[in-house]
Amino acid sequence: MPVMTLTLVAICAVLFIFGVPIAVALGLASFLAVAIFKPVPDLIIMPQLFSEASVSFTMLAVPLFILVGNLMECGSIGKKLIDWVSSFVSWMTGGLGVVNIVASMIFGGISGSSLADTATFGSILVPRMVDEGYDRDYSGAITMTSSCLSVIIPPSILMVLAAAACNQSVSRALAAGVGPGVFLTLTFMIPNYIICKKRGYGVKRPFRLRVFLQKTKSCMTAIMAPLIILVSIFSGAVTPTEGAGVAVLYILIVDGIISRNLSLKNIWTCVLKTAELTSVILLIATSGSLLNYVINFEDIPGMLLRVLTSVPGGRYGFLVVIILIMIAIGMTMDASPASIIFSPLFMPAALALGIDPSHFLIIMIFGLAIGLTTPPYGVCIFSTASVTGVPMQKLIKESLPFYAVMIVTYLLVAFVPAISLTLPTLLNL
Repeated sequence: MPVMTLTLVAICAVLFIFGVPIAVALGLASFLAVAIFKPVPDLIIMPQLFSEASVSFTMLAVPLFILVGNLMECGSIGKKLIDWVSSFVSWMTGGLGVVNIVASMIFGGISGSSLADTATFGSILVPRMVDEGYDRDYSGAITMTSSCLSVIIPPSILMVLAAAACNQSVSRALAAGVGPGVFLTLTFMIPNYIICKKRGYGVKRPFRLRVFLQKTKSCMTAIMAPLIILVSIFSGAVTPTEGAGVAVLYILIVDGIISRNLSLKNIWTCVLKTAELTSVILLIATSGSLLNYVINFEDIPGMLLRVLTSVPGGRYGFLVVIILIMIAIGMTMDASPASIIFSPLFMPAALALGIDPSHFLIIMIFGLAIGLTTPPYGVCIFSTASVTGVPMQKLIKESLPFYAVMIVTYLLVAFVPAISLTLPTLLNL
């Protein structure tokens, strides 16, 4: 009987009921469980675990990518991406909806943050869509749902956290997100086309090569940002952490020095916001390390391994169970602690069943990405509602067709590993 783990869970539940933040609840419950049961005589193990989790070189990528997202939110790169994508998709039915989806994919290739996506496109693109005849509710819904692309397309902050938590290659895991991210981008366009055609949304503009080339030239600095980041990481020239540093430096040079769209005050504000969010994530990571120590001490992963590998249907039955679990977790828990806590719990069973670890991480993160945009906990719902002024109930109602597409795409990604693994295999990662 895993008494220490059950005690930890019970303390956590009580703290949650009283509204204690999840990072504090995890850390305090883990500390109390270790202090009460003393699995080792010397409690010096606790500060050691906290220290090891907080000084990881891989974890350094997280604040850097958060800073990238904040700098992009304040600067001009988000607007330039919108202008460039508009120049070659405005001829389509629901053109600005397509712009929203594609720009979210490209934006995610720089920031790795869904919240930065909703803040940027909610404030810039939603008003433009409303001016072209789109309902504000629909504009907010497509902004909210497409923001999940930012944590699937590399460099995903959640993917970095999950890969680091279970000692998997961060570069390979990030590369595995490209295929599912592009695939979801394309499938999002289907309900957008049907809805916009039915409701008569948008104004079609003929494609003009001259305009496209002009926009490409004027927006080149924004277009180059994701290419520089991803090529430098996947080529092996830099680690994901170093790639995050390259991204920060690039945006500071382009938007701060060359374009002068970022003032020192803007940069300082971005640094403060980054420090605030990073402190929360690092507290989650350090609390998670103590939690993982407890559950590993009582061999909870071994118990889960025996249970999950005996699920009827073998590998496919296991994947169905994991999909349901990850959607449920994503809908009820913050994605950052979920990626840190559950990745090492479920990974042993996946490896025992012969599932590629990078593919399995994509399955987990995809489920959490869906949870970012779904009630009751989806943080992107609250963010989009705040930025656009659309009530949450209306956002959710307008998002139903996109939820359906996300679920279908999720199943295809889970059961067709080639969607995730083709690029990592080609790159020999």
